[in-house]
Amino acid sequence: MSIRFKLGLLLSLLFFAAIGNTVFTFILEEYGEEKLEWVIHTHEVLTESERLIGAVIDAETGQRGYLLTQDSAYLEPYHIGVSSVDSHLQELFRLTIDNLSQQKRLENISGLLTKKLAELNLTINLTQENTPSSISEASNIVKNNSGKDYMDAIRDELTSFNNEELVLLEQRKGAFNESRAYITTLIGAEILFFIFLSIITAMFVKNKFYQPLGMMIEATAKMERGERQEVSDILPKDEMGYLLSRFYQMSETVYAKAQVLDHEANHDYLTGLKNRTGLDTGVDYSIKALSYGRKLAIFFIDLNKFKVLNDTLGHDVGDEILKEAALRIKESVRVNDAVYRFGGDEFVVIVNDIKEADHARVIAEKMLAKFDSPFICRGNVIDISLSIGISISPEDSSQSSELINRADIAMYAVKRDESINYKFFDTSMLN
Repeated sequence: MSIRFKLGLLLSLLFFAAIGNTVFTFILEEYGEEKLEWVIHTHEVLTESERLIGAVIDAETGQRGYLLTQDSAYLEPYHIGVSSVDSHLQELFRLTIDNLSQQKRLENISGLLTKKLAELNLTINLTQENTPSSISEASNIVKNNSGKDYMDAIRDELTSFNNEELVLLEQRKGAFNESRAYITTLIGAEILFFIFLSIITAMFVKNKFYQPLGMMIEATAKMERGERQEVSDILPKDEMGYLLSRFYQMSETVYAKAQVLDHEANHDYLTGLKNRTGLDTGVDYSIKALSYGRKLAIFFIDLNKFKVLNDTLGHDVGDEILKEAALRIKESVRVNDAVYRFGGDEFVVIVNDIKEADHARVIAEKMLAKFDSPFICRGNVIDISLSIGISISPEDSSQSSELINRADIAMYAVKRDESINYKFFDTSMLN
């Protein structure tokens, strides 16, 4: 077998390996991006579901306010809620068009929403007639709890809807993580393969080209000088270094893109904070990491009157408020604490490794002090206040979901009492 054939075979193997590596890596990268898009899509469905129930609650709140006061100002949130319900429902139909079971659930929800909104509209129309009989009839409709039954049925259907989406989310996150594992395994195998191939190539070039050429040159020089011939060492080879450097550059590109995909899946695009995807896992880890006698606190934070500001000043200003609020919250806590954007205008902070519950109080007051100064955004001077609910582990719970829920309960207790800005959870709130 000639040297030319061996060299051609070796170079062909190297060439096709590089091409195959590029193509296969590109395919895996596209596969990973597709899986990430499904993860993001599922988050969008869950967010739209939350917006739908929020719109129904807004409509119901406006109706109840109008029935109690007959003040037409309460009809504004009612009309906004009614108009939003249809847009959110249609968006959910669009987002789940590939899922027949979810489409059927949405059809059930649509029917319930029609009945619920019809009941709200009927009571408002009767109240607007402003006769004793019509007002009495509106009151009787409310008292017979048909509206509550519709609302409970809507919540049950949406809970089933969200549960299926959460299952899909876990499956799609698993598929995304699996694609990342494939890329990592491929890169490891490629590194080993190219190292082996480079060694074979180096040995071949050394034995078949450089060593004979070096010996010939040295022999020629010695012959010219009249010296005795000796077998000399060959020159070091450099060609494979270039190919390996290109391979490592390509590997670094794949790793960098995988890290970007992971960051996008687990972080909020607007604020840069972690999103709720890894919140339960983060709380569980912090609980397990507690040493004897130490505690951790969960802060559930809501920006007061953010919805009004967002509707009044526009979503662009609202986004700037959220980014600034996230920054101030992050500046209020320690390096070893974790800040998450829970969704909308809500944030969750894991305050790790504190000795006493009062330490959480100190951090809460520091956080509130950060919001004493107003935001300046596009010429608007904006005052933002916080409502903070605090739960403590292990006193309140050692389960992540329960600990977060109890901080949420405490936060709503704060919102009901405008004289305070933060409150610790206690069991009386469950009554």
